[in-house]
Amino acid sequence: MTSVLRRLALPALLTTLLAGCGLTGPDTYELGETQIQVDEGEEFTLSVPVDTAMGEWWYLTSPEPDTDIVRNTDKREEIEADDDAIGSGSGTDSFDFKAVGPGTTKIRLIQCPHGACAGGGDAGGPVTPSPVPSGSPTPDKKYRATIHTYTVTVSKP
Repeated sequence: MTSVLRRLALPALLTTLLAGCGLTGPDTYELGETQIQVDEGEEFTLSVPVDTAMGEWWYLTSPEPDTDIVRNTDKREEIEADDDAIGSGSGTDSFDFKAVGPGTTKIRLIQCPHGACAGGGDAGGPVTPSPVPSGSPTPDKKYRATIHTYTVTVSKP
């Protein structure tokens, strides 16, 4: 019984110690967690689901956040391939930021289903929703670009 308790207690103790030392990594905010409060110097991640099978991609869009408050440090993709279809899958896009100064700013991510956005990616430039040609039917909501806005408040530690 004692050895079982030791085996269970050790992982819990290590997790607590690592969290207390800040070694567990930056806080991650999921889609829908739009109000973010962090301390100056802290790193954080915005994590959004992506479905490459539908040709969906996410980008940081304009207007970009105030670089005196937060800075974008990286974008990562973790995609799990779909065994049934080559080149498709689903996963997560992660946008990493560092809080550099006190204040409040907005971070805007644009969710782009296939053909819904212009610019960005390998083309460079800001990513914007693609215009719908006049006289065309309005695209179904699931095929339109959507901008998700996060409000970030940075405080002095």
